[in-house]
Formats: sequence, C-alpha cells, structure tokens
Amino acid sequence: MKLIIITVGYRSGEHIKQLFESLKKQTDKEFSLILINNSQDDSDEIKKLSEQYSFVSFTANPINSGFAGGNNIGIKKAAENQADWLVLLNPDTHVENDFITGLKKELTQRSGVVGIPIQEENKVVYNGTVEWLKPTLRHSDILRDIRMSYAIGGAMAISREAIQKIGLLDERYFLYFEDADYSLRAREQGISVSFLSQPVVSHAVSASTKKLGSSMLLRYHMRNALYFNHRHAPWHYQLLIPFWSFFVGLKQAAKIIIGRKREASIAILKGILDFHLDHTGQISGFTKSRIKLGIECENLEDPKSRWGVGHMVLNLLEEYTKDKSLQDKYELHLYFKDFVPNDSVLQNPVFKKKVIGGRFFNVFYHIVLPIRAMFDSVDWMFFPAYMLPPLYFGKSIVMLTDDVYHEYRHGSLPFRYRLAYGLFTNWAARFAEKILCISEASAKEVSRLYDISRDHIFVAHLGTTSKGVAGAGGPFEYLLYIGQMFPRRRAYESLLAFDKIAPEFPELKFILVGRDKYDPPHIAETVALINKKLGSERVIYYDYIERDDEIASLYANAKLFAYISSREAFGLPLVEAAGHGVPIVAKDCALNRELFADAAFFVRDEQNIDEIAAVFKEGLTDTVERKRMIEAYKTLIPKLNWQSFAQKFFEQIQTH
Repeated sequence: MKLIIITVGYRSGEHIKQLFESLKKQTDKEFSLILINNSQDDSDEIKKLSEQYSFVSFTANPINSGFAGGNNIGIKKAAENQADWLVLLNPDTHVENDFITGLKKELTQRSGVVGIPIQEENKVVYNGTVEWLKPTLRHSDILRDIRMSYAIGGAMAISREAIQKIGLLDERYFLYFEDADYSLRAREQGISVSFLSQPVVSHAVSASTKKLGSSMLLRYHMRNALYFNHRHAPWHYQLLIPFWSFFVGLKQAAKIIIGRKREASIAILKGILDFHLDHTGQISGFTKSRIKLGIECENLEDPKSRWGVGHMVLNLLEEYTKDKSLQDKYELHLYFKDFVPNDSVLQNPVFKKKVIGGRFFNVFYHIVLPIRAMFDSVDWMFFPAYMLPPLYFGKSIVMLTDDVYHEYRHGSLPFRYRLAYGLFTNWAARFAEKILCISEASAKEVSRLYDISRDHIFVAHLGTTSKGVAGAGGPFEYLLYIGQMFPRRRAYESLLAFDKIAPEFPELKFILVGRDKYDPPHIAETVALINKKLGSERVIYYDYIERDDEIASLYANAKLFAYISSREAFGLPLVEAAGHGVPIVAKDCALNRELFADAAFFVRDEQNIDEIAAVFKEGLTDTVERKRMIEAYKTLIPKLNWQSFAQKFFEQIQTH
C-alpha cells in the first residue's frame, strides 16, 4: 500500500517538529509526507527543518490558500505519485510509534473516506456531527456511523478512487466546514464514509487557527455555516436560511447597541454579509501586505465647502502620495458620492477611487457607504465629517470637535442637521475605534462633552504649507477674514468694529472671504450698508475664491488677520495667516494659547464691538508687537505641518 501523508502548515514551526519526530519513530517506514507551507514568514525555517527528515517533501505555497487550498496542492502531488491512500494530518498533531502499521491494517479493509480518531484534550473524538442552521460543527466522542456524521479534516484518510470521483476540497470555505462538505459530497456520490476506533492521533486543538484571532474565526464560522447549509441542507431548511441569517444579524446588532461583546458581534455580522455578497474563499485581512484604509470623501465634491474637513483630507492625501513608505503599508480607498473632483492629487493612480452614488446624502452616508466599505473589506474607515454610520461595523476613526457638539445643542443649523449631528456624533463617541481631535484643547472638551475616555482620543495638529514669510504688499492695505461665516466666528462683529475704526484709517480696506452661514444671511447686506455709509468700497466680500494661489496671496499681503471665533477645534485660518507672517487677532482662549502662546492680539469679549475695534487699532499700529509676533511665527508655524499630521494619523492605524 502506497500511503502519503499531507500536512498544511501556517506558522506551525513549534508544533510541526513534534509531528516529524513522531513519524520518524514509526516501525513501518513505508510512507512519505508532503508538507505544504502556507506562510511565507517562516518558509526558510520550515524548509530547513523538513530537510532533516528523509520522508518529508517540502512545498512553499506562494499564497496562503487555507486548509482546503493547501491540502489540494498536496492531493494533486500525491495523485501524481500514484498514492493508494492520502492521509490528511494537521501540523499540530503527533502519533504513536505503531500509527502507520495500525492505519494500514485498518485501511486494507476500507474504501472511500475514513475518519481517524483524534485525542482532543481529555477525550477521543471519532467524527463530527452536522446540525442544520447552526454556526458551528460538533466533534463527537461517541463512535457513530450515521448519515449526519463526517470525517474530521485534522485526521482523515481518502482513497485514490474516492479522490477520482469526489474531486478536491472546496476552496470556497478556506477554513472550517470543508471537511464536513467533503464527507457529504462523498455520500452524494455513493462513496463510503466510515470511522475508525484505532489508531488515535493526538491533537493540540486549533494551534494554527488561533493565530487568526477569535473575531476572524467567528466570521469564518458564520459565513461558512451559511454557505454549507445553502449547499447541503434539505430544501425546507434552505428556505429558512434568509430568516436565520436575519435573526442572527438582528441579535448581533442588538448586542452592538448595548455594548455586549461588540467585537464578536461585528465579526458575526461581517460573516453574514460575506455570505450574502458571495464573498467566498480567503477573507481579506487575514494575510496581506497592506492595510486597507477607506476614507469618506464626499466633502471634496463641493469646492465651496472645503474650508475645514475637505482641506484636511486633501492634505492627508497629498502627504500619502509623497511618502512611499506609507504607500507600502496602506492601501487607500476613496469613496465619493457623485463624482471624483479634478484635483491633481485625486488623479494619482495610487488611490482606489469609488463613486458609489446615493441620491440623497443620508442614503449615501448612512447606508450605501458603510455597506460598500464592508463589501470592499477595508480594515479601517476614516469618517472626517464627525458622524459614524450605525451600519458600519468595522474599525473606524472619526474626527470629533467640541464645535459640532455645541452646534447640535445650541446652534442655528436647521433641525434635521442638528438631529443628525446629535445622533451620529454620539454614536461615534461610543463605537468608533479611535477619535481624532485636532488640538489638545479640543480633545479635553470632546472628552468632557461626549464622556469619552482620554485614552480613546488621539491628537494630530493640522498643518500649513506656508513658511512664515509675509508678501511684498498689495495696492492697498487691508484687514482680512477667511472662513465660513458661522455666527460664532464673529464676522458680523468684525465688520461693525471695522466700521468704527475706518475713519481713522482712510486707506484701509476689509476683505472677507467665505459663505454666509447666518440665519438669515446678512453679511452681504451689512457690507453694502457700511460701504454706503463710508462713501466708497471699503469692504470687499467674496462668497468663494476657487484658486489656492489667490487665497495664498490674500493671506500673504494682509496687514492684519481677524478670526475672533468663540470656539474652534483648531482654527486653521489663523495658522495659515501666521504662516504667511501676518499678525492675527483672535479670541483669548486655551486653544489659541496652545497654538500661538502670546503671539497674537487677543480679544477677551468677542461680542464687544468696542473691544474688537480697540484691538484692531492696536494690531495695525503697534509696530513693536507686530514685529515680535512675526518673528515668533517663524518658530511656531514650522511645528504645524501636514507631514506630522499624516504620521500621527497613520500611526494610530498601525498600532491598533
């Protein structure tokens, strides 16, 4: 009898030597072993070990093709060598000295598929038992040869004739249920499936599969259970599969909401989704060279809304394109609602760009986006726009700010926006893997307002591309405001303060750039009234300026920059202005002290028009302070750069 053992290893070095040693001591040495190594991490080490045993033939699998795929390589090789019997043995098993002798004796009286008993911990199991609509399979310590029993893949013999009729193991399982599937396929072909009482194989239970982690095991179990039932269950059970998967999914969703075993529930839900999306074989994320990161990019589609979130995302993507080491570690999937904007960085082929549609924003963001991201099997998802969709069950980073909290609690946005922010920022606070804050001051407030552990939050300061050098000056001097004009940012109060000082500075103008977010809008009306009162166009208002170089020129040539916001998570316009060497007027608060120390003209009461006017005058006339601040910016601003932001961001993914 020509008997060939097939063993598939995956990082099994500590166990496989014990198997080899037990086989080396066999009294019957008429056998050989084909070792398929599914891991490239220890391939050289396992090859050297294999070369010490004359009966071992080593094959390095260039990919991890799982239990079924690895064994199929061995089965093909054994068939080429005209083996009478193939014996599948797990790498974390070992046998007694007379194992081959006893096995050959038993197999001479058998045919088809034969289950070999396995010592698992404190009991011997003889076969597995199929139960319909169950996510797992049971190993039985009672020797029963019934139709619902199957040969356990960890120790199973298959005759040459059976292989020729049944074929190979089904690689769509990758891991789990493929042995039960094979026995049922054998019976469907009229091939015998039987079970031995001797000899016994000793097994260290799931030593290889433990390396996947419990969540991945649950995901494989759930997906493969559904697939197995779909293939083999009686028709009346198959009718129940949609209801079963819905019931299990509903149960897991409830556990996620109440915070009970959330990671396990997410894995089970992913398994259900894998089945219904026909994701078979290896699940992405088990072995791969790069981490898949998805980024929600709808905020880039409207150029007029790119002031904060969009600006941050674009610069993060820019840094990724510049850093080959980031490209080697991370694969970025960018999700757009309607179209990919024509920014040069977005045309870079290093990104995998997806336009996924959804007529309404809420449909796109809360339904289509999370389902597509899970369909793509991304490892992480970045939601920069503050909200975590409840239908997304994977690892996520969500940016949160104290601004958005105050906006939904006390702001002037329409009720539907406040409701969405209230629901989904709190969902993010509870269920996101990590919370991104863009300043220490904001992190402290977010932790307090949303009741989040500080350990759950990481801080990455936003950056600026300017170098701290002022422009050469324009045709006239001007005070500058840039940013969307929410009431808290005091554009209206700044206009009234300018109106007060304008007669003292007859050559000074005030340029404002940004969308009017007051309810109702009244910036344009106020500008017109002030210009009429002053008798000339002293205030210039732009709703939007598209070109970045024009914005940069406005910053660089300004006399003074005003952005007296009551609260901000970061206040990027102030950083940009300081980066261009322009003295700034800002609210005296923890954030601005964190970023600028004392290098600003501070306003204590941002609603006091007279105080703002007085600080404007000081900022325009105090040449000593202006010079000191401009020098300070040359030290402060280089510390705030997009490269540092990107490094801190990607570090969070790498370390979790």
